[in-house]
Amino acid sequence: MLRRTFTLGSLAGLTAAFASLSPDAQAQASRPGTVDKAVVDELRSVGASYRRSYKSFPASSLVPVAHHQIQLVASLRPKDQPDHLRTSLLAHMAEMAALAAILLSIDLGDQEQADAYSDLGYQVAKEIQSPELCALLLGGRAFGTSYGGDPEGGLDYALAAVDAAERGASTRMLAWTHAVASEMYSSTGDEHGFRTSLEESRTMLSGPMDDERWGGIAWFDESKASAYEGSDLLRLGKYEEALLSLDQAIDKLGPEMLRHRCTAHIARAEAHAGAGHVDAACQDGHAALDLVARIQHRENLRRVGDLHRKLRPSKTAAIRSLGEHLTDTRSALAAAGSPA
Repeated sequence: MLRRTFTLGSLAGLTAAFASLSPDAQAQASRPGTVDKAVVDELRSVGASYRRSYKSFPASSLVPVAHHQIQLVASLRPKDQPDHLRTSLLAHMAEMAALAAILLSIDLGDQEQADAYSDLGYQVAKEIQSPELCALLLGGRAFGTSYGGDPEGGLDYALAAVDAAERGASTRMLAWTHAVASEMYSSTGDEHGFRTSLEESRTMLSGPMDDERWGGIAWFDESKASAYEGSDLLRLGKYEEALLSLDQAIDKLGPEMLRHRCTAHIARAEAHAGAGHVDAACQDGHAALDLVARIQHRENLRRVGDLHRKLRPSKTAAIRSLGEHLTDTRSALAAAGSPA
């Protein structure tokens, strides 16, 4: 199936993917036969850098990169390689499929294409029997399903991700899947489920780590756990409590984590609005829009639009300014070719 799907990938895509390799690796990878382990290791290293880039790179830049990497793996004929190389190549393919899926779903709003990448990645992850990547793909699918209007289905995917992680994923991946489950519980109104899952996540984070096995996108740590907590409390209508967690998250999130800071700012804006702090809500709305313009996060742009519509009846100068910024951001993203 993989060969049939991707062998006919574009020449431009393969050229771009080969360009990411060193000259020695390019020469070796272009020859027929068994791929050298050094080439595979270099591919995995390149893939790890792309997954880290999720923190700050525009979605429209990273999706083609991930797709080109999938094409490159297919061109190296993983099916014909020795088992240890085959598994490593296919793991790289699944990681790139997961990256493309989450960007297309949450950032660019193309759920159909996101599901196609997610399905590909999950089938590959199952084929190589990787609990790490199965958990990653199922957790990512939880977001798209819940945001698409099916919170109960999102919870099902999140709990499946936890189950997969418990079969042998890294400790940090297990912590992340519990945090995803906390968000899905809060989306269904289940406060006990949210608090129990988040406590499990923090318990995992407080123990010893085996981060050489981490196959996730970007990173997950206590700052992200605080961001999940704040967003979960927001969904449950506990605005003042949410603000405390979101303040902690924004203080702790590194400056390079643009995508995560963007989401935390719009969540804090919504919490301020719920608590009746209009000017503070607008201030965080501006901060979120500044970051949306850099990373092309369509879901957060939609949330700022919803926030502005909620606040607009008050007709203050701060709300009018937020509306102007919203319009400017939509225009800038449209001019850049990103859906707005």
